Amino acid sequence: MAEEFRVIETQEQFDSAIKARLARESEKYERQLSELEGNNQKALSDAQKQIDELTRQITTMKESSANYDEEIKAKDEKLKEYETYSIKTQVAHELDLPYDAIKFLQGSDEGAIRESAEALKNMVGAKTMPLAKTETPVTNTTDGAFLELARQLTK
Repeated sequence: MAEEFRVIETQEQFDSAIKARLARESEKYERQLSELEGNNQKALSDAQKQIDELTRQITTMKESSANYDEEIKAKDEKLKEYETYSIKTQVAHELDLPYDAIKFLQGSDEGAIRESAEALKNMVGAKTMPLAKTETPVTNTTDGAFLELARQLTK
């Protein structure tokens, strides 16, 4: 039911009418503010949970990447060893050094390895071990005949 309209004639009547209206509006804004604070607290709590989860993930990834860095370093060193061995093998072959001479070659690049190989070749000579027996067998004896027969069978 609608209230009856009353004319406000004094300041006290005006203050009294406004006071009730201001109290209702104040309660309304305080409720809204309380709801916003609750929402902000919930949002802050959710954000903190996300931060904690992301921090945990970052820590895990850092530990994982540290292991990867160590693995990469080890594999790089192994690759460098293979490359150096390949260069040593190639240089030894080019200079007609025996296969066993590779372990005596020094250096980390092709130039240094080549110098080492040439020094080794000059020191021990240019002879390489034959891959097969190059002497001709004596065939006028029984042993020579058997050796020739064995050679023929292994061809």
